[in-house]
Amino acid sequence: MNTTEMKRYKSAEWNFALDIPRRWHAFPPVSSNSPAEVIRFASKEEGNHLVIIFRWARDPKKPLREGCEQVQQILAGKGFANFSTIETTIGTRAALMMEFDRPQDGGTWSCRQYFLAEGTLHYALGFGTNDKDRMFELYDRMAKSFEFSAE
Repeated sequence: MNTTEMKRYKSAEWNFALDIPRRWHAFPPVSSNSPAEVIRFASKEEGNHLVIIFRWARDPKKPLREGCEQVQQILAGKGFANFSTIETTIGTRAALMMEFDRPQDGGTWSCRQYFLAEGTLHYALGFGTNDKDRMFELYDRMAKSFEFSAE
């Protein structure tokens, strides 16, 4: 069980909250990475670790999987591979979890991204690390703490 001390981050602007490790820091979005990026949190302690929150408009009549597949195509164009997707839940809400990776600096940059919908909005929590074995349990804990807040 991961015992990392957490703090609650709440965004009134983007209408979500989640737990992040106490020693991680918030950084502004990098629009060149994605225009849907709203904030990122990062740590360089014992490796390179990152979570990015994405938010964009969606057609609520379309399945969650469609947004996931569109993101996969974009990521494949950026050199990511080894995609796998499973259905899961965050709280009582249906979600998709996609894993993928790419070579980086003589190692592997491993990612896990969760996709959720709230009405006409699509959210994605994108986690990345150069230490998958140590970090994915913590990333799951962070994702499971994600909540939408009222607009």
